[in-house]
Amino acid sequence: MAKKRSHTYNCGDIVTFKFLTGDILTGKITEHTWKEDDTPSYKIRVEETSKNRKGFTIYPCMTDSRIMKREKTAMAAYKEFNLKANDELRKKHDKKVNKSELDEAIDSQKKFINGEAK
Repeated sequence: MAKKRSHTYNCGDIVTFKFLTGDILTGKITEHTWKEDDTPSYKIRVEETSKNRKGFTIYPCMTDSRIMKREKTAMAAYKEFNLKANDELRKKHDKKVNKSELDEAIDSQKKFINGEAK
């Protein structure tokens, strides 16, 4: 039995590949698979970004010969996602909280009880 070749790309890598119809698509590798002849292949998920439709398409059995290039490694995509998430969280926390009338009334009563009010 021949030794299996190892996979060139990792799960989570963003790759550009050419589908059987000639379309060039970019997607994320979700799973490593093997063909019957022990050739490494991949299951690739492509997100749909049209106005009318949101979703994804999975392209199974994509071999190394179909993949044209790696756009991002899994780690680079993970870091980019985390940076975006951290920036959004920072923006939420940096916003100054507007006090409502009730909060202001409570604060003035606390000051009055503590002897700070006029």
